[in-house]
Amino acid sequence: MTAGSLWAVLPVKAWSEAKRRLSPVLSAGEREELARSMLDDVLAAIAGVPGITGMLAVTADRVAATYLEEAGCEVLSEPRRGLNRALGTAAEELDRRGATTMLILPIDLPLATAADLEELRARHLEDRSRQGDESAPGLAVTVAPDRFRSGTNALVCSPPGCIPFRFGDGSFHAHLREAERAGAAHSSIVLPNLGLDVDHPDDLAELLRLDRAGRAGHFLRKLGLRELGVPERMESPRKRD
Repeated sequence: MTAGSLWAVLPVKAWSEAKRRLSPVLSAGEREELARSMLDDVLAAIAGVPGITGMLAVTADRVAATYLEEAGCEVLSEPRRGLNRALGTAAEELDRRGATTMLILPIDLPLATAADLEELRARHLEDRSRQGDESAPGLAVTVAPDRFRSGTNALVCSPPGCIPFRFGDGSFHAHLREAERAGAAHSSIVLPNLGLDVDHPDDLAELLRLDRAGRAGHFLRKLGLRELGVPERMESPRKRD
């Protein structure tokens, strides 16, 4: 690993546990395939950003680990101790190797593009260079929220472990509070493509409505999901990480 590098960190659940909240419309096998399709979309976006040195996946699932390694990820095996603790372990590993920055990306962002990640990276570079009177030198945090401005759909930290991770309900504002508490330069950036994470049937409907050419959208259209009773639009904002 090159000192001063930016690495993408991908937390990956076991395929068998993938997207259980989609069970009203997708079978277990279909949910697993959807998870892999969304991961492929995210990996393709990362691959298109020259400024990202490499990818580190964190998972406790051997099947997922094999898939990730074949896709070119380094894999950090982490016991099932929860997302935030797993990400803390990844941050420690990157710190140990001399990485300057980590970009945390969930794998359920099927609309993510290289352009989105490049814009996020550019904003973070601005944050790192903007050291105010109350900012600790070299510390910076950039947060991209979900479409409800509640959860965190991408988080960039310099150095990797500069704040505690607070993924969970209300994590968008929690991460900004942690950055302020740490004295880090910080900002948020709204990127519509990164705003859509897929957890509920209404998220599937939104993905289909946007009708992009990614692997996940293609998979859903191949299933004929429009005929499965998925609501065309979400009626109430139920958000979750």
